[in-house]
Amino acid sequence: MNIYLGTDIVYIPRIQAALDRFGDRFLEKVYTPAEQRDCGQLNYQHSSIKGKMSRVSCNQLAGRWAAKEAVVKALGTGWRGIRYADVEVQRDSRGVPNVQLHGTAAAQASVWGNCQWQLSLSHDGDYCMATAIALCTPSENNPVPPEELTKI
Repeated sequence: MNIYLGTDIVYIPRIQAALDRFGDRFLEKVYTPAEQRDCGQLNYQHSSIKGKMSRVSCNQLAGRWAAKEAVVKALGTGWRGIRYADVEVQRDSRGVPNVQLHGTAAAQASVWGNCQWQLSLSHDGDYCMATAIALCTPSENNPVPPEELTKI
């Protein structure tokens, strides 16, 4: 089994400033519809988020930003070739955060074999932090060593 770790800390007012400046463009570029819905920002009766963002929603979106950053750090690639929506952070019925990879992010992680992801998010004042751990069991079909991942 191989273990990959990533962590990130976010200054929540920075995410609020991006939302204030870019509005729906930022929201739609960075977050999937499911993430927007989970953070209370996908409301089909309103066409814009400006002036409608609660502190709780902003904190949740900032936490997902930190989690996405932590995941791409665990992948070892940063955002090179990965779209923001390729890393999706959701909560299960108990509120436990989990990650779903799509597109290039999923293809890159599949090189490692079968991976189980664990996420931890924490908020305190104006900051939130996330840690992502991938526990990967190499498959016989994909014996590519992890250092080769960045060459894909």
